[in-house]
Amino acid sequence: MTIEQSQSVVAIPLPKEKKKMVQIGCICMMLSVAMYGLVFSTLISPILESINAMGYVGLFSIFIALGISIMTPIGGKLGDLIGRRNIVVIPGIICAVAGAAFAFVRSLIPLMILLLIVSLAQGGFTAAPYIIVGLINERKDVPKAMGMLATAIAVGGFGGSIIAGILTDMGLLTVAILMPEIPLIIGIVLIGLNMPNQKREGKVSIDVPGIIALIVTLCSILLALNFGSSVGWTSPAIIAGFVIGIISLVVLVKIEGRADEPLIPLNLFKNRNYSVLLIVGFICYFYQNAMNVYAPIGAMQVIGTSTSVAGALQMPRTIVTIILPTIAGAWVGKKAGNSWKAMIIGTGLVSIPMVLMAFTRPGTSIMIYFVALAITGIAESFRSVSITPAAQATLNPKDMGVGTSLVNFVNSLAGTIAAAVFAVAYNMNTTADPTNTSYIQNGVNAVFWVAAIVSAVGLVIVLLVIKPQMSKKTEL
Repeated sequence: MTIEQSQSVVAIPLPKEKKKMVQIGCICMMLSVAMYGLVFSTLISPILESINAMGYVGLFSIFIALGISIMTPIGGKLGDLIGRRNIVVIPGIICAVAGAAFAFVRSLIPLMILLLIVSLAQGGFTAAPYIIVGLINERKDVPKAMGMLATAIAVGGFGGSIIAGILTDMGLLTVAILMPEIPLIIGIVLIGLNMPNQKREGKVSIDVPGIIALIVTLCSILLALNFGSSVGWTSPAIIAGFVIGIISLVVLVKIEGRADEPLIPLNLFKNRNYSVLLIVGFICYFYQNAMNVYAPIGAMQVIGTSTSVAGALQMPRTIVTIILPTIAGAWVGKKAGNSWKAMIIGTGLVSIPMVLMAFTRPGTSIMIYFVALAITGIAESFRSVSITPAAQATLNPKDMGVGTSLVNFVNSLAGTIAAAVFAVAYNMNTTADPTNTSYIQNGVNAVFWVAAIVSAVGLVIVLLVIKPQMSKKTEL
């Protein structure tokens, strides 16, 4: 099959109108995911304050991360087995019901349970829009479709947090929590009515032992990473968490190697092209914790800006990620060779801003931060339309769901691991006096240097491994 022929293959052909409705549904689902994430981040404090439980902020954040991390790979596999439409509709309805209940409950334990249900349900369908647009579009159109999803995430996150804050200030906390339900329900309806539910014929088996081993692995390692910097890395509980996680990981690998329907097909990792793209995707997400957490610290504690200025640091980046992904996706789709070029932009345009921010001083202009983060928005726009479509292009049709879910899973895992790594880099430089500006300066700069180095490694991998692979493929 020639490149041109492979570009025109559609796994699930749909009439033009139904395809349009399904794509709008996918956009609505990602709007909802982004709105839930930012809304919960914005509203955790007022929600917990309303029930006098501010000491549980960290635990609530961990519940959100854990639920999504656990269910992302599981949701991808379940979609392969029970149908892509069902894996949107069923978890989507569960998310909508639990999210609505969350808006009215004001008791700690039920709130925690509902939050975990919402995050688990979201993890079940988060990868589905990426999988669906890869199935209903010709390959050349997939990057543009991915760009629309990236724009939806930017709009949902930015708009969702602002509207949620305004509604809360108006005394409408319940309405603010319910807000993400609107695009979620629209997405469920559009996909449910217009997407055929293709699923495997015959008996369907669920890899229950694999699911249990995955949950134990992720809970043990992620909880240890999250609490390690505060409790202490030498704490028996933290060490036990890592030991249990590693043992569970070994057990998971053995289970998956023998399972008839493995949750995570190990043969995917024998695909060198796919595995390298997973690594680059991980690296492309790694810096974001530095941007989200340590850029505001550097701005306020070292440069000396106000809280409002620090809160506006990502405004230019957000504007870029609203406008550019769809344009970048159209450009990537025009020529197969543009994909690796987009990955060079996605890694290289992170390293440079991180280096610029790694020289933060009390006299540093805050405009350097604004410009640097805006540049990362360009990188993110090109990343979002290149890595996932390229990974999908390396997969067999039967592995499309779980393979795409693993990409999303690895991306989300990058944030958790980065948080632990950056915490170590920061704490090593601030332990002597966490309130001293010079120590804070050294800690923030150390974080940005780590982010810059990791991103540079991604650039080298793209240049030395991915570029030759894709160049050779386009010549066939």
